[in-house]
Amino acid sequence: MKNRRVEAERAWFRAFHQLIFGILGVFLVIVIPVTIWTDSLDWGIVYTGLMLVPINVMYVKRYRMRRTLNPQLSHLYRRQIGSDCLNTVAFFIAINGEKLLESNTAYIGGVLIVGVAGWLTMRIEKRMKEEDVWRPTYEQLRG
Repeated sequence: MKNRRVEAERAWFRAFHQLIFGILGVFLVIVIPVTIWTDSLDWGIVYTGLMLVPINVMYVKRYRMRRTLNPQLSHLYRRQIGSDCLNTVAFFIAINGEKLLESNTAYIGGVLIVGVAGWLTMRIEKRMKEEDVWRPTYEQLRG
């Protein structure tokens, strides 16, 4: 069972890194030149919003995988997926807040979402480490 969990986490870890490198590559090769050519940041904002969809899909896949391999912690995994999705929204607001949000109050609200999302993530990770018997280290995940 432990071996299946390690292999599943490694596979997800590799797939997530490939996704991130692909997103970064498209950003560098296509989005930045188009943004410079059109002299408009709107392309970057649209791309940033669209890239959050596959990232959240990866988070859902990780949630389902972990839930099937370790059902005792499904309540924490459910909280973690909520926190991960909140983090992506907070990331989007933090990067594009001054362009998207017209008032300072809305921007401060966005910054508060970033803070709350980070706090929730740290809290959930701590609880998962306390409750899970087996915790993969970074070296185990990298292979």
